[in-house]
Amino acid sequence: MTNYFDDAKITFDTEIAALQTVRETLDENFDEVVEAILNTKGRSIFIAIGKSGIIAEKIAASLSSVGVPSFFIDAGTAYHGDLGRVSADDLVIFISNSGETQEVVQTLFALKNIHQNELKTIALTGSEDATLAKNTDIFLKVDVAEEADPTKLAPTSSTTATLVMGDALLIAVEKAKAFKRADFALYHPGGSIGKMLLRDVAHSMHTKIPYVQTTTPINDVIYRISDFGVGMTLVKTPEEKVIGIITDGDIRKKFLYINQVKNSTAADYMTEGFISINQNARNSAAWKKMASNNISNLVVKDDDDSVVGIITIHDVLE
Repeated sequence: MTNYFDDAKITFDTEIAALQTVRETLDENFDEVVEAILNTKGRSIFIAIGKSGIIAEKIAASLSSVGVPSFFIDAGTAYHGDLGRVSADDLVIFISNSGETQEVVQTLFALKNIHQNELKTIALTGSEDATLAKNTDIFLKVDVAEEADPTKLAPTSSTTATLVMGDALLIAVEKAKAFKRADFALYHPGGSIGKMLLRDVAHSMHTKIPYVQTTTPINDVIYRISDFGVGMTLVKTPEEKVIGIITDGDIRKKFLYINQVKNSTAADYMTEGFISINQNARNSAAWKKMASNNISNLVVKDDDDSVVGIITIHDVLE
């Protein structure tokens, strides 16, 4: 039987070695690229083709996510009509492992012809002797000794190194802009990131709250929890004072230790008191409180300390 994972380990080793090599070549040119991105009055435009194009598109998308207007142009379409998407105040970053890719080099010279010396250009490539490196304003070296695939031709180590270089640029830009989690959420209002960082507990909680009395039979307690689907119920005294909670976990933990299960009531399984959160808190605060207390739901209160809902870990993360 072939152990493919042995080949996989060799791939990892080869690509890790390539990353270490590129790391050692980092110099002041990296700083110049970061400053160029930060100081560009226009957009940061990435131009490449093929597998390098996929990496370039990812880098552009990452920069856009931290408030740097960026986009990708395929070199093939650039040379056939998309040159008009580039303005003189933009920053254009060309990516090619060899630095000699025909479509990319042609696009560079076409843009230089259109904008003369006004356009700021950067090359991410493997050699300072490459055409791309010699004809751009800043050269950022991304040189790998060999590709990881058996033919040594398929973009593997080179695309990985370029991707990591893009991540390094992203992080440097974030730090320079003092970019915070709240800023990140502004550009990601949808999905789990936006839900976690932007939405308040009040917008995610369940407002239909299951209640039982301390004297409620355990069978009815179980039905109550199941009917509401929040994994818990609040427990009241006959005087309607909320004094505790019962969760699925409470029932499982105590079930075996109750002698007369058939005649047991909510009071036998209840946890007195409960952890709560204000409805105006962010979902991220709810998540932190649940994580730190190793629980999966919280009671939600208003400013008057009245119970107004329940929020679960699924409400916060999904």
